[in-house]
Amino acid sequence: MNPIGPISDLFKCVCSPICEYFEYYRKLDENMKELDRVLRELESKKKDIEVTLSRAQREQGKEPSNEVSDWLKNIRRINTKAESFKQKVEKGNCFSRACLGKDVEKKIEEVKEYIQKGCAFTSYVSDAPSTSGMTLSTTSNLVGERTGKIVEEIWEDLMGDKVSKIGVWGMGGIGKTTIMKDINNRLQEKINKFNDVIWVTVSQPFDLKKLQNEIAIALNQSLPATDDKERRAGRLLGMLKAKGRFVLILDDMWEAFRLEEVGIPEPSEENGCKLVITTRFVGVCHSMGCKEVRVQTLSKEEALNLFLDKVENNILQIPTLNKEIINSVVEECAGLPLAIVNVAGCMRGIHEIREWRNALNELRGLVRSSHGVNADVLGQLEFSYRRLKDEKLQQCFLYCALYPEDFAIPKGELIDHWIAEGFIDEVKDVAAKYDRGHTIFNRLVNCCLFESAKDGSCVKMHDLIRDMALRITSESPLFMVKAGLCLQEFPGEQEWKANLERVSLMRNNIEEIPSNMFPHCEILSTLLLQRNENLRRIPECFFVHMHGLKVLNLSSTDIEVLPNSVSDLTNLRSLLLQQCGRLERVPSLAKLLALQYLNLDETGIKEVPKGMEMLENLTHLYLYSTLLKKFPAGILPRLRNLYKLKLSFRNEAFREIVEEAASLSDGFDSFEGIFSKLKDFNIYVKSTDGRGSKNYILQLRGSAKWRFLIYLIPKIYTHLEVDKSVRLFACKIFEREEPIVLPEDVQRLEMIAVHDVASLNDVLPREQGLVNIGKFSHDLKVLRFSLCDNLKNLFSLRLLPALQNLEVLEVEGCDSIEEIVAVDDEETEKGLATNTIINTVTLPRLKKLYFSKLAEFKSFCSNNGVFVCNSLQEIRVGGCPKLKRLSLSLSLLDNGQPSPPPTLEVIKIEKELWESLEWDQPNAKDVLNPYCKFVVL
Repeated sequence: MNPIGPISDLFKCVCSPICEYFEYYRKLDENMKELDRVLRELESKKKDIEVTLSRAQREQGKEPSNEVSDWLKNIRRINTKAESFKQKVEKGNCFSRACLGKDVEKKIEEVKEYIQKGCAFTSYVSDAPSTSGMTLSTTSNLVGERTGKIVEEIWEDLMGDKVSKIGVWGMGGIGKTTIMKDINNRLQEKINKFNDVIWVTVSQPFDLKKLQNEIAIALNQSLPATDDKERRAGRLLGMLKAKGRFVLILDDMWEAFRLEEVGIPEPSEENGCKLVITTRFVGVCHSMGCKEVRVQTLSKEEALNLFLDKVENNILQIPTLNKEIINSVVEECAGLPLAIVNVAGCMRGIHEIREWRNALNELRGLVRSSHGVNADVLGQLEFSYRRLKDEKLQQCFLYCALYPEDFAIPKGELIDHWIAEGFIDEVKDVAAKYDRGHTIFNRLVNCCLFESAKDGSCVKMHDLIRDMALRITSESPLFMVKAGLCLQEFPGEQEWKANLERVSLMRNNIEEIPSNMFPHCEILSTLLLQRNENLRRIPECFFVHMHGLKVLNLSSTDIEVLPNSVSDLTNLRSLLLQQCGRLERVPSLAKLLALQYLNLDETGIKEVPKGMEMLENLTHLYLYSTLLKKFPAGILPRLRNLYKLKLSFRNEAFREIVEEAASLSDGFDSFEGIFSKLKDFNIYVKSTDGRGSKNYILQLRGSAKWRFLIYLIPKIYTHLEVDKSVRLFACKIFEREEPIVLPEDVQRLEMIAVHDVASLNDVLPREQGLVNIGKFSHDLKVLRFSLCDNLKNLFSLRLLPALQNLEVLEVEGCDSIEEIVAVDDEETEKGLATNTIINTVTLPRLKKLYFSKLAEFKSFCSNNGVFVCNSLQEIRVGGCPKLKRLSLSLSLLDNGQPSPPPTLEVIKIEKELWESLEWDQPNAKDVLNPYCKFVVL
């Protein structure tokens, strides 16, 4: 037998690992450099995604997709592990360095894999909420037999196979959108016919890329901004084809386009897809190849019925009026629903025959004097404007025309501008001004000149009403409105008339204002340039002849320097520069004594602007800037009219300002403080001693390393009335034997990525080591934990009396939590185990209950306890693989059968989880099943 072969094999077995071991040792330093390089590349990609997420959430309310959220969480894990490697390499011996060398090589490959994943995302966000598969609110009901027939005709075509494209056309204000909203809402109930119903408002001017974006958003997806139109069309085509059978409704189309250019698959009998458009022009229907469905004006009888419904039904019984005058007013509306609704709104509550005759004469005069396309309609609508009578009220209405078509105008922003313009100067107190602003707002909504949007937080103008406003402002008062038109060039000098009063160039693509541009517009009071994100430079002389300027909005532009000529705008009341990230210098504000609103949030300034201590009329100051080095002491006390204040306290250099802000807080309507140190947070809370501002948001933000996570947390309770909030984010709640101190009246408490919290009990006040429930807020309405890795339970049974006002309870992404309610003493635990104590958790005001991505979550309560929540409206549960019982105690009917909470609206849950749940009460599942909406969470 030849011994050489076995010896050779043995040598290979021994030497190969030794060589590999030596190779890992030899290359460790080189691999650590490579790990640093790929980590930097990964960090760069992460920052790009964070910036996109931040802007998407801030501007459009969009949220990260689950895939991106998981990717970002994994980056946190990778970075932590990499730090651990570095420490071990520095301390390690030869053997450990060799072992680490192998781990480092694996980590390099993992990092490269995540870089590739980050580059491969086709979408970072999903939109919330989506108009895909949504029931849409309508401000008016369908009226008339003709309209009913049109609705049925469209419905039959959608349910049938012969017609794939439908064009609903008719004059503006005739009810096309109302008809299609009704169709949309009916389609939501037809769950087996179509997989999705997608609603997009097109409007003018037509912008192909914008339309592509809007359709993608409606699908809860997004398209890369860097792709050209063809690639975007290809991506969108794939998204829509993946939906299978869908209905796409394109509202308010002004011109035709080729479907393939956008990325819309051609609807056909084979694919079962449908396209419905609404337009004023029959030619658009022809060009799109649609079946034409014309919407006509109402008959006399239908028009009268609609008018009576809107003005007040008993108007015909008013003895001072007669049917003839009412009919005459209705006839002037020419059967147009929008005009009828507006005129009826103006005449509501008027019972004097002379006023009706006068109104009829005004209406006839406006209609007869109108010329051009839609002129008679605009004349009818202008009647509503004239009937406002109050000049300030009319100015408030016209101001809304400065915003783009179909834009949801935030109510708060609008009222701020009205106040700054001086439309509400008849009252001096700031709170009274806001009361007056809300009154005006509601008056304009009630007169049907505005449409309430986004649950009342915003307002929209019907495009015809906006056209009417623009017609008025084309003469006197003179406006220049070119908002949201994708302009790249700044308007020429000839367009800047001397009698211009207001200019809106917001939401365009303007990159530069010509260096020789200095318009002579001495009475110009508002200039809106926000959201021109590539605008970098404003000429030094641009504002020299704008001494009447009151409102200047340059927010979300790319400017680096604000011209010195701004310092001489002595009438300026509102200077808005938020989200100008490159802005490093603001000139002296010493002369701007009229200034009331100053917003420097998220700018690049490092120093407080000079002269700020002179702004004694300042009521609103927003100054959250991560680069600000110091806020000089003594400025805040001189700003004695402050109503709303937002400040960041980044380090010890701000400590004196913390105490100043606390001492002044009882005079604020609202205060928002962003703290980086637990000590400063506690100083503020202790210093206010229960006499703080009426509304507050206190944020304690710890490590900047995880600050991007703030953009991953959806705002589920935006419309809940909560005035006093605390948000703890990626911070420690206990430092150097000093625990966190919470305000005693907090209404909303959030903990996000707080890793040293195991229960709500950890942040409660203590005396002699025991939780003092009496000093904890009994006003808490919202309790939320997210990404708290060491959270074991939410609260103990002993804390229950302090939570009787809780309305929202949410837990998300907390990997260790096993139960919601824990037993915190042996006696109670023993009683529960022997059934001598009934484990019932009653939260009488709880409306929303959300549990998501809780890997270890097993039950609501220990020892098979149950929840009694008779005010529940929404339950959302997903990503809880170990959950076995929903633990809801349902009330019993007289026949002994369980009954759902009377307020319950929906249960959003994964189907597989729903099917696996166990129930304590017989038939509970059958009773709750109709409320289920199966989702992927």
